[in-house]
Amino acid sequence: MKNRTVCFLIIIALFLCAGGCTHEINPIPGEMMDARDGQIYQTVKLGDQTWLAQNLNYETGNSWCYGDDPANCETYGRLYNWEAALTACPDGWHLPSDQEWSELIKYLDPQSRPNAVLVESKVAGGMMKTTGTIEEGTGLWVFPNEAATNESGFSAVPGGDRVPTPGGMFTMLGQHAFFWTATEYDANSAWFRTLDYGHGKVTKGNGNTGMTKAYALSVRCVMD
Repeated sequence: MKNRTVCFLIIIALFLCAGGCTHEINPIPGEMMDARDGQIYQTVKLGDQTWLAQNLNYETGNSWCYGDDPANCETYGRLYNWEAALTACPDGWHLPSDQEWSELIKYLDPQSRPNAVLVESKVAGGMMKTTGTIEEGTGLWVFPNEAATNESGFSAVPGGDRVPTPGGMFTMLGQHAFFWTATEYDANSAWFRTLDYGHGKVTKGNGNTGMTKAYALSVRCVMD
């Protein structure tokens, strides 16, 4: 009878856990200096990976400040086309692959779907976004900055993108954070991740969205 009771309690616990057990994460903050220009970046260790907790702001060819305004580089980092992004990270760091991004998202959300196109996680984006809104004077995201907690310490900011029109067109500042991966989708495009002001999802994109390697997006480096 005692064994039956124990088994029954275990089954009940598993059932309740499936419906709402909290997944505990343990971000470990740090910092690094880019020896190339002396800039200091905050970092965060999440699981077995260590990431920059700020967007890269190292000037290379084919990289831009949003709106060609240097002040935006200080706040949001630079925007890089894919070819520039591949080699922009400092020694000891690299542009993360699609698989490395999925590893991060799986750590934050064990229910994430790394092979999904579009919605990879319904909740990890909120865990990665900085909090507050422009309208309330408390942050960098457009209202409502849905579900943002930044409990991961990843501190994603909405740096927007640069569209490769003649002369370049900057869009989506405050609304979206776009991040390149090092993984090609086809000859003209590569995989990327998007966080949005309107929800807490992480979405996964490729050339089917119309975004080519010539677009300029934000870069987060991961430690080798």
